[in-house]
Amino acid sequence: MLDGQKLGPFQIEKELGSGAMGTVYRARFEHDGKPITVALKVVALGLLGNKSAMDRFHREAAILKQLKHPHIVRLIATPSPNKPSKTPFIAMEYIEGESLDHVLARRGKLGWEEVVDYAKQLCSALQYAHEKGIIHRDLKPSNLMVTTDGKLKLTDFGIAKDTDVTALTGANSTIGTAAYMSPEQCRGEKDLSNKSDLYSLGIVLFELLTGRKPFVAENTVDMFMKHVQEPPPRPSKFVSDIPVWLDNLIMFLLEKDKATRPMDAATVGRMLSDIEFKMQNQQSAGVELANAKKKDRLSGLQKIDDEDLDAARSLKAGKAGKKKKKKSVPLLERQWVRAVPAVVVGIGLIVGAVWFFSPPGQQAMADAVAKSADNESKIAAAEAYLAKYASQADEITATVKKTLRETRGKKIEALLDKRYFSSLFDKSKPPDNTDEPTYLAAMSALDAEQSGDLAIAQKQWVGIKGRETEIRDVHGEGWGWLADERLKLHRDVDDRIKKMREELKDMEINEKPWKFDPTEPESIAKLAIRLGSSGGVPLLSDDPDRNRLKHVVDLPKARRLFAEIVKLTEKKADQRGWFLLGIRERGAKFDPKADDGKARIELVRKQLDAIRTEWDRVKESSDAGAEKRDIRNRLRELIDGYGDESDAAIKKSIDESKALLSEVK
Repeated sequence: MLDGQKLGPFQIEKELGSGAMGTVYRARFEHDGKPITVALKVVALGLLGNKSAMDRFHREAAILKQLKHPHIVRLIATPSPNKPSKTPFIAMEYIEGESLDHVLARRGKLGWEEVVDYAKQLCSALQYAHEKGIIHRDLKPSNLMVTTDGKLKLTDFGIAKDTDVTALTGANSTIGTAAYMSPEQCRGEKDLSNKSDLYSLGIVLFELLTGRKPFVAENTVDMFMKHVQEPPPRPSKFVSDIPVWLDNLIMFLLEKDKATRPMDAATVGRMLSDIEFKMQNQQSAGVELANAKKKDRLSGLQKIDDEDLDAARSLKAGKAGKKKKKKSVPLLERQWVRAVPAVVVGIGLIVGAVWFFSPPGQQAMADAVAKSADNESKIAAAEAYLAKYASQADEITATVKKTLRETRGKKIEALLDKRYFSSLFDKSKPPDNTDEPTYLAAMSALDAEQSGDLAIAQKQWVGIKGRETEIRDVHGEGWGWLADERLKLHRDVDDRIKKMREELKDMEINEKPWKFDPTEPESIAKLAIRLGSSGGVPLLSDDPDRNRLKHVVDLPKARRLFAEIVKLTEKKADQRGWFLLGIRERGAKFDPKADDGKARIELVRKQLDAIRTEWDRVKESSDAGAEKRDIRNRLRELIDGYGDESDAAIKKSIDESKALLSEVK
């Protein structure tokens, strides 16, 4: 017990709870003369010599440093590396409230509206963590704190997995609370994904709604087997008044096969918002029936009863009378036989009418979405489909929702580009029925991208993505799609550079022909890389015996080439990735006037002289194949890089380079 003691700058006040890894205390410290309350997690004394446990403890702190989200507990401080503490601790945001397991213990279960509200907040936190490669792995009510004003906070990342680093948990081991673990966790699978957290989310929602867990077992092994093999019961089996869509969503989350669960937490968040919307606008058929007059409801039944009674009386009278012998009539002359063709035709007409006037089925409506020729008709077809099938937790519905999100996103992307690049619009004023804060954040992101401040742009897109489920304007979740796409383009810049470097290296090793195309961003970028962009990193080995000639390094021209990419792509939405690459590599402080070209004459001459010297050294050698290849590649680099120059001295050097290239065999 540390109550009343001091740990570093923290004065411990009381114990809040304890577990296997340690104890959490409420503590205070002074910051700028103001007292601040924190939750202080102190490692258990018995684990101080346990390397694995200490690694996990430090990993939790490292993970929390990456997470800054309104629904994730915030890291305040850890011991300074310069002043290590004998008692390791993590100081976190103190949450004035209680955990959901305490809420359940007090109330038994929660109403569906409250559960949906908490679940939306949790989905926002999970999506944020998952996008950073962090899987929580221990979702349960005790790790979900609720503040006094109803704000949910996700806590305890003690066994979270950062997919960007080596996991601390070995293969074929299980971590987490057994009742909430996914089937893949129970099987000890090594590579867990966001889908594991989504399964645990389903367990949590089930328990919050029903007051019980879907599976009950006497030991951990039996619980594992239930998660892996036993179908879960529906929540509606225990609580009858929850929306059918919420009932279906929880079963969707509890799929045994992770591939059939929802795509991500953001998808679940949107489905939860849809459930709220449907329940708010749903008209109850039961209310209409209750308001109908009783005599109107019974009149039809009374009529049927009277007719049945008359028929019964006739039947009784017929049986009581004397049977008369009927005269035999040939089969083809009997009335019922003559009536058969007319009956068949009538039935055919009825079936055809029913088929013609019946509304299209699920697959037909989904096909109409896929076949729509333009964005407006595609959106209308998707909205019509979802008005009827939105509650379906199947692949067809998921595809339609994805299509609607993407189409709305492309529509808002076109709208933003039009308003941003046209002088006819006031960029500071959003169009009608558009969420103003989201619109202004997007415009700020575009400004940052145009100026080359990509870090600010990424921050704005992340903010829009985090608010996706809260945005209620004509574009709906299209904002989230657009943010996803822009963030992906930002992440892809380095991959594009890496891929082009590999292709250029292969081109040089195998001496593949290459033709510069001034209209293609990729061609311009490759030429810029060949001229030494990004620090002029050599494409071949630095081994002096294998790569004696260095690449020409002409950063001013390389930056000018990247500026050409910016100019070529800045107003083309389908080439936004190339624009971001160009703006980043060009540099925010690019000045075209700084490249006067005078130094280039000497640069080209020195490079050609170095190539000639190397050729004189190896041209008589029969085993200098690699060196000769190097010479040819450096000559091609000069020819490709400076063949467009108008200076007479450079043109002369390029002509000499071409002549020498024909000589080097």
